[in-house]
Amino acid sequence: MRKLIAEWFEDRTGLGSRLRAIREEPLPAGPRWRYASGSALLAILLVQAFTGMMMTTAYSAGSSTAWGSVYYIEHQMWMGWLIRGLHHFGSQAVMVLAAVHLLQVLFAAAYRAPREVNWWLGLVLLGLLVGFGHTGYQLPWDQKGYWATKVSTNIAGGAPVIGPYIQTVLVGGVEYGNQTLTRFYGLHVVILPTLLALTLGAHLALRHRHGLKPPEDAPSGPRADGYVATYFPDQTFRNAVVVTGILGVLFGLVLWHGGAPLDAPADPSSADYEARPEWYFRFLYQMLKYFPGHLEWVGSIAVPGGLMTALALLPILDKFVPSKALHVVACGTAFLVVGGATFFTIESFYKDSRSESFIASREKADADGKRAIFLASHPDFGIPPEGSSYLFRYDPLTRGSFLLERKCLSCHSYDGKAEGEQSAPELKDFGSLAWIRGLLEDPAADAYYGKVPECDGMIEWKKTTKLDAKQLDQVAEFVATFARIPEDHTVDDWLNTPGVTEHPGYDLFVEDCGKCHMIDGFTDGGLRDSPDLFAWGSPRWTRRMIRRPSEPSLYGYLEDQQRMPASPRDEMPDRDVDMIIRYLQGDYLPQPAPTH
Repeated sequence: MRKLIAEWFEDRTGLGSRLRAIREEPLPAGPRWRYASGSALLAILLVQAFTGMMMTTAYSAGSSTAWGSVYYIEHQMWMGWLIRGLHHFGSQAVMVLAAVHLLQVLFAAAYRAPREVNWWLGLVLLGLLVGFGHTGYQLPWDQKGYWATKVSTNIAGGAPVIGPYIQTVLVGGVEYGNQTLTRFYGLHVVILPTLLALTLGAHLALRHRHGLKPPEDAPSGPRADGYVATYFPDQTFRNAVVVTGILGVLFGLVLWHGGAPLDAPADPSSADYEARPEWYFRFLYQMLKYFPGHLEWVGSIAVPGGLMTALALLPILDKFVPSKALHVVACGTAFLVVGGATFFTIESFYKDSRSESFIASREKADADGKRAIFLASHPDFGIPPEGSSYLFRYDPLTRGSFLLERKCLSCHSYDGKAEGEQSAPELKDFGSLAWIRGLLEDPAADAYYGKVPECDGMIEWKKTTKLDAKQLDQVAEFVATFARIPEDHTVDDWLNTPGVTEHPGYDLFVEDCGKCHMIDGFTDGGLRDSPDLFAWGSPRWTRRMIRRPSEPSLYGYLEDQQRMPASPRDEMPDRDVDMIIRYLQGDYLPQPAPTH
């Protein structure tokens, strides 16, 4: 029965005889390790196809969903880290194997008749593989993918005449967003795979039509004992050994790195991110530095295009130029190109290793990436419904520190750091017991009012106060409770709260601080112009200070040029104000220290 089915299938398809012909293909020159490069490349392409299809079951191509879906694949999907890791490192192996296979075919002079068409198909395949590399690492929509894609599309847009049109088609308009991502996704999973399958099929068909090209000096015919090597098992064994070795390296890399890297979600506003391409494109990136400005297209398009054109013309030139001389020139040029690419790659990494700005940018990117993963995986946070781009917008540590740096540190300092010349108090631990105690001890210090001459009331108070160290501690402890006054409490509500009037610092505050600071219904003030301290250091007091610092109850007594500028809602939304306040109060998820 089995034989009948096999004969029926063979009669209808002829597949068995074709596979047998491939398996029994004679190798007059014998098997060669060098022949394994093509089979190894094909094997890794199959791995890429399988892992890619697995990831499409969970990937969502949208600027608000792409990062979250990749996070899910990497950190939550069963074996997702392994699948994505193999795909990530497999893409690097594909580029290496494609280059090795091209050089092997070139050195074997397999561009000569009758293999001209297969040579051209091989060059088309190389171009398609480069396309896969460029379209793939943008898909996570993380910082690396976003900025590297922006750089590459800008380079393409710099090409003469057609560059701007190419850029518009790739980007999907002017802005980088959903259209950009879906177009790259369509290229990566539909258009390029279709073209690759058709071209690869034709390439393999012609390879089996013409056979493997033996070395020029290889003996032909059977060995002395009459044995003629065949593709299976002689060459197949070598192919299997090489493929197994490559797969072992890939699995080792995935296990070592625990999957594939994932930067923080794409942030178009983070202009300090220094983008770099994958290492196998580094030579091109570095070479572009030798073609600045309007000449950039020469390094990015003209030089690679010229090399590909020269390779494509080899079969034609071989008919008019002495074959041996042409082969020597082609191989010599290949060595120069490989040497140049190696030099540019090493130079790129070397210069980055000596660049303080790049190192700082990379450290920040790594920290942001770890923070994003931590927030996405935390049960009290997670990826917001609005999308991964809001992950940091809702994180007081990230968003609050960013806003503080942009909006406040031109005057204030934070932990001793300021963007401009300090002219306002230090904000680190603002409202805390330690901050208040330091103020009472030395208000003239730079961290407090030493650089704010228009606010010298505390400095003058310090010269006349009779409070000793213990009493200063009690006042500081009392004032520190102001930050915990509930949002809806009035002064009367607060005074009626158990423990307030009994606090050891209560009377001291009224007698010493209440002379200047007026709290309606509590202290009279008036000796010196001073702000109302009710709920001082609390979110509502800080919010008022950010929104309306010139209120009479705050710092309205100062001259216009001496006041802190107000931040209305059209400049700073309520959510951003809350992010700054929560950051100052340390109200954010602490990230565990890394374990070694």
